[in-house]
Amino acid sequence: MKKINPEAVLKPKIQLHSEAHVLADELSCHFREPKKFAMYLGVTKKIGIRACRRLFSEIKQSDAKEPAKLFMYKVKQYNLELKKKHGKTRAGNRKKQ
Repeated sequence: MKKINPEAVLKPKIQLHSEAHVLADELSCHFREPKKFAMYLGVTKKIGIRACRRLFSEIKQSDAKEPAKLFMYKVKQYNLELKKKHGKTRAGNRKKQ
């Protein structure tokens, strides 16, 4: 069994500047997709930290075969609910000409 260096575990990552970065790192590590950190950061910033944490906790409690895909599906559903609720389109709040 590989020994864990306690100093390495306690040492904070320098690249994580905000709570969104920390959550994106947590997501990419949990789903074992470290190369998709930027995607998870974008998702976190788009839907918000609070909503992202809620969806992530739902995924952790579920017994999904592919949790990363389920997470992205739930994010998509969350965005669709927001659009219906607020009547926003992809173009945002542009004025019609």
